[in-house]
Amino acid sequence: MDAQTSVNSGVAPRSVTLASRRLRIALLLCATMITIYFGFMALFAFDKPLLGTVLAPGLSLCIVLGPLVIISSFLLCLIYVLWANRVFDPSLRDLER
Repeated sequence: MDAQTSVNSGVAPRSVTLASRRLRIALLLCATMITIYFGFMALFAFDKPLLGTVLAPGLSLCIVLGPLVIISSFLLCLIYVLWANRVFDPSLRDLER
């Protein structure tokens, strides 16, 4: 073990833990968005009659679900920002001290 490793040995495990937490939340949110998007695309490709279901005059299920896919991306982004501000940033500041 060299001198640099022994100096940073207390910080390294905490930084690795913090990085792995950030990776987990990022992968979870990414997988959620991929599922939502490709689920909608699968419906569009394989079950057009379902998406063509008229909910109200001039309003089909596709017209409702399309914007919900876009809104879900903003909500997932909001979830990440809130998590980053409440958990990640304070932990990063503690790590820097």
